[in-house]
Amino acid sequence: MLIEVKNDIEEINRVRHIVQDFCKSRMVSDKKFHDIIIIFDEIITNIIKYAYQDDQNHTFVVHMDKDNDRVIISFIDDGIAFDPLEKVDPDTQSLSIEERPIGGLGIFLVKQLADVVKYSRIGKQNRLDVTVAL
Repeated sequence: MLIEVKNDIEEINRVRHIVQDFCKSRMVSDKKFHDIIIIFDEIITNIIKYAYQDDQNHTFVVHMDKDNDRVIISFIDDGIAFDPLEKVDPDTQSLSIEERPIGGLGIFLVKQLADVVKYSRIGKQNRLDVTVAL
């Protein structure tokens, strides 16, 4: 399934409904559905907020497929080059919540919920592939 997404924060609710329909029609468990929704929310929000440095309208795509016992999601945008996997994971063990810097937990959370997360830059496009085992 291919989803075209505008760089508008209002798109998140529309995409959530599409993902919900996809997961229900393919009998994805409620727990895995919630994991997938969190992944979508984090990645799409990051693309909308940070990928484009102008005030123009942009569209990016998300490809989603179920292959036996896994869901494979590819987020593809033509925004600025950004490899979220290069970001150092936040210290969630030794620092209290008050001591931790704001931000940085979204990609960390995606890496915790997914089984595989891979980034590539192909030409002028970012591609983040996320696999969730069911």
